[in-house]
Amino acid sequence: METGKEKEESISTSALIAMVAIVVGLIVVASYANWQNAHRDRIETTTITRFTPEASASPTP
Repeated sequence: METGKEKEESISTSALIAMVAIVVGLIVVASYANWQNAHRDRIETTTITRFTPEASASPTP
C-alpha cells in the first residue's frame, strides 16, 4: 500500500514547457544585454561642442 510520501510526483508537461520557455527567454535577454554592453562604444557617441555666449548689448537710455 502506497502512502502519500511514497507516491512519485511528476510535473505536468505544460508546466515544464512554461519553465523551459522562461529560461530560454532569460537567456535571450541576457545575451542581448551582454552584446549591447560589449558594443557600447559603437552604439553610443557623445559630441561635445563648446558654446561661447555672445556679449549682450548694453541697454541704451
